[in-house]
Amino acid sequence: MSRRGGQSGTVVRKGNWWHGRYYIDVAGSTTRARKSVAIGRCDEMTKPEARRKLAVMLHELGVNDNSYLEKALAPVKLFSEQAEWWEANVLPMHKPSSQNSSHYILKKHLIPYFGQMPMDSISESTVQEWISGLKLQGKLGPKTIANMWKVLKLIIGKPTREWTIRLPEIPETEQRYFTPKETQELIDAAEGQYKALFALQFATGMRFGEIAGLHVEDLDFSELIVYIRRSTFIHQEVSPKSKAGYREVDVDAGTMAIVKEYLGDRKSGRVFESRNGTPLVNGNVNRFVLKPLCKKIGIPVGTTHAFRHGRVSVLQQGGISGDLIKRWVGHSSLKTTSKYSHFTREFRKEIAAKLG
Repeated sequence: MSRRGGQSGTVVRKGNWWHGRYYIDVAGSTTRARKSVAIGRCDEMTKPEARRKLAVMLHELGVNDNSYLEKALAPVKLFSEQAEWWEANVLPMHKPSSQNSSHYILKKHLIPYFGQMPMDSISESTVQEWISGLKLQGKLGPKTIANMWKVLKLIIGKPTREWTIRLPEIPETEQRYFTPKETQELIDAAEGQYKALFALQFATGMRFGEIAGLHVEDLDFSELIVYIRRSTFIHQEVSPKSKAGYREVDVDAGTMAIVKEYLGDRKSGRVFESRNGTPLVNGNVNRFVLKPLCKKIGIPVGTTHAFRHGRVSVLQQGGISGDLIKRWVGHSSLKTTSKYSHFTREFRKEIAAKLG
């Protein structure tokens, strides 16, 4: 096959139509398959004209090109094979939290649907049909579908840069945030280490993983600074979420006094930890401590992330420079910071009255 000089095909008459016959290479087979294509009506063109048109058609199809042969003879690569390679060689470069979620998405959603598809057959339309099907089923939320598409893009790679995929619209819902009054009530009602934890998280706007990975050595009580050098995922200590996550946060004297009183004479080790000496887990703190506490004092339930949103909102309402807020909370852009900003009705009315 590799030494053939090309084919011009043959023209035959079927009824009142000229048909062209030619051969194509088949992936995984050393035998070519014969194809037939309609060229034109016999009463509109002669047989020589039909031959010339067939030659043009074969040229456009590229059946005589070496690249066509190489593509046909190349082994078919399935999505499952590409996904396995990506998970073994690329995913380990991601953070543990991303590894965990991506592995779940692959196993639960992507492999069952795309696993046996050849990589060459996965196109923009194939993916759009898959996403539309997920939306119609109604079992997964728009955010989940968007996350699944992100993982699929990473596995497929370069071809997806040219695609325009339409995702389900993610509804705009305001994130729960704790006001200074609610935070004070939570601190007053909290017991043990959680009194200091809630106070420090609201005063710094730290992510929960960052505060769970905090060491006593990261606290400078003389300069009133908290140095953020690491984070946690479940029971592992990992690097902060991004480069902007490495930072120093200036904290008020009152909050640092609460933390210092809680620590006592301790000079090393984690500031906050479980009974087993492992890093605190966000889900456990939310489920067993914070949410029950919200119900106890009679405020809407929120998670530890509500402290971070509350801190950014207080800083924004105080007229603090956006660049300083971004630096303190460890955001990479002001656009992200703006999503964490919330304004109470009372604050809006107060500003409107001043402007009026």
